[in-house]
Formats: sequence, structure tokens, C-alpha cells
Amino acid sequence: MKAKALILLAILVAGSRLCGAVLTNADIIKMAEANLNESIILSSIENSEPGFDTSPQGLIELSAAKVSPTLISAMITRASAPAQPAASASEAATEEAPAVEPMSPSEVFIIDDGEPRGMRYLNPQMRTAARALGMGGVASYAVLRGHAANERISDPQPSFLVSVPNQSQVESYVTVASFAVRKNNSREVLVGGGYMSYSSGIHPDRVMAISTERAEDQSRAHKGFTIYKITPSRPLKTGEYAVIVYSSEMQSLVGAWFTGTGNSYFDFGVDP
Repeated sequence: MKAKALILLAILVAGSRLCGAVLTNADIIKMAEANLNESIILSSIENSEPGFDTSPQGLIELSAAKVSPTLISAMITRASAPAQPAASASEAATEEAPAVEPMSPSEVFIIDDGEPRGMRYLNPQMRTAARALGMGGVASYAVLRGHAANERISDPQPSFLVSVPNQSQVESYVTVASFAVRKNNSREVLVGGGYMSYSSGIHPDRVMAISTERAEDQSRAHKGFTIYKITPSRPLKTGEYAVIVYSSEMQSLVGAWFTGTGNSYFDFGVDP
């Protein structure tokens, strides 16, 4: 019976820290007088909140109560150990907050009705054709499969979030263009041509004027990139469009994210 009582006492004292209790000289003296195993008392000292009196008078009283030098030394060590500082509110918030995943340079988000959602890009096929039986020179077209984009919106003036390399000017990296729908189940835009000389780039008649601004939230910006909000300057007419990211010109920077070697076309359609 006495052995059970001693074991219970040891368990209660060892768990005193969890209960918010403070272990004192009197507790150590009681356990020593109860002839508890020294290893149990040492464990209690190491794992409890110390409230020991290690002044000269306190040490004299411990010695007079037959507390062993080993236990007294452990009490002194525990009492002199620095308390663990409580985490500040900002540190706690940082630890609990999930890591924000950077916005990949291959992502473009469309903001329709105030809600951003990811778009999917495709690499166009290129078509070259002679104009006016060759008398009008040669024209090149970027061709998208299908007569209509899967991404459909009703807002004629949507905004887009685009991750732009810091070395690039936004207008030279992103274009919003309108596409002509052809009878062969495709959409296309003129990207180059000429008669006596050849020039490249989307025809100005197909380029939509845009306004650009640095997005307020840059928490998802990938290293070396800045997130921009891009909006057509005027409402778009009903039809087929694409946000064109010139990833081929910046292949050394964005090639790790884009699977194709050409420019990337994030197509969408504006419905009535």
C-alpha cells in the first residue's frame, strides 16, 4: 500500500508542470523523506516549473533534510536555466499562417464579376499565305483551333492578372488581341507580312488598347517578376480574343514554366 502511495506521489509531482504547479524545496524534501528513487525525483526536477530557493539558507535547509548533493545540484541547475520566452503574437501568426504559393509566370488570371480564375493557354499553329496571287506579298497568321474559346465571359471590360519579368515593359510582354473567326473551324490573327519588306507583330487593327497597373497584392509574385493588372481601355465588342504573352522572347526567364517554345495565347470570348 505504501509503495502505491509513493508511486502516485511521484506521478503527481512529475505532472505538476502540466497542471501549472510550481515545484518547491518543500516538495523535494517530502519526496526525499518518502524514500522515492532518486531518478524519479531528478525527472520531476527536470520536467517541472522550478520554484526552488537556492539561497545559502535554502541550501542549508535542504542538506539538513538529508536531500542528496545530486538532487541539490539538479535543483540549482534547473533554477538557473533561462525561461523559454513566449512567442509574440506576430511570431505565432507567422507560424500558423500557411505559406503563400507564388504565382507561376505561366499563369494568367481573368477577373470576371470580381472573382479571379485561372486561364489555360495554347500555342497557335502558324499559317503563311500569298495575298493577291503573290502580288500583295506574303502574310503570316497565328491560328487557334476551334471557332470559339472555351473561356466565355459577359463582362465587356474584364481585367487580367499577369506575372511580368522585371526586365520587361508590360506593353512589350503582353497584348490583348481580337481574332477573326474562319469557316474552317479556327480563329486567326495576322502576325506578319509585307510586299517589298516583311514586318512581324500583330496587326495594329487587331491590338486592343489596354491600361496597366501594378497589382496591390504582390505576396504571390515570383522572384524576378511583378504581378500587373491589365484592363482593356474600352469595352470589348462581342467576339473572340486572347491575352498573348510573349514567352518566346523571354524564353531564358520563363521557359521553365511554359512547355512550348512559341508565344502563349490565353484565349477567351465575349458573349452578348
